[in-house]
Amino acid sequence: MGAVSIITAAFVVLAAHTAIAQTQELRRRTSDPERLAPFGLMLDAGMPEGAGLSAVFRPSPHVRLHIGGAHNGLRGAARVGLTLLPLRGTFSPSLSLELGHAQAASTETLNRRLADRTLLPASSMERVGYSYASAHLGLEFNATRRLSFFVRGGMSVMEMAVPSLQKLDEPFRDALTPLETRSWGMRALQPSAKLGFALFFG
Repeated sequence: MGAVSIITAAFVVLAAHTAIAQTQELRRRTSDPERLAPFGLMLDAGMPEGAGLSAVFRPSPHVRLHIGGAHNGLRGAARVGLTLLPLRGTFSPSLSLELGHAQAASTETLNRRLADRTLLPASSMERVGYSYASAHLGLEFNATRRLSFFVRGGMSVMEMAVPSLQKLDEPFRDALTPLETRSWGMRALQPSAKLGFALFFG
């Protein structure tokens, strides 16, 4: 029993020493003024995607990755992006690249929406799906190590897809125009911009 007690006590002391060392290391890293909080949330608004919320990961002071969603008032979209920050400081220029996609409303969704209406959805953007790719130059204001604000502007390539309405229920199908009986798409290059902020933690 004496040997077992000695071994048990040794394990307890070793575990306590390891825990203390890990706690001290965590405190040292947390109090390090150069340490970056790697994770964050980004809230922004702009064109073409509308208002958005994304999770952000910054593996270094010069790189930020984000993934999340946006809503333009009619439907949501998924998006991913990359931001490069060549300089460190209170103000920094930035280059951002982003891809996004919003699915067109389904026939079932349109039928439900039309159940108590008398107008066709021909003029509604609800039936338009779109994908986009944006490239923006911007300026970031790093208020603290955990909070930054940004404004960005550039160009976006948008590809819109409008599905056929032939599968709509009666009486809407009989009122379709020739254009609405087939699917069609359009691609456009347009100016785009956004502003927002990111809050980091961890």
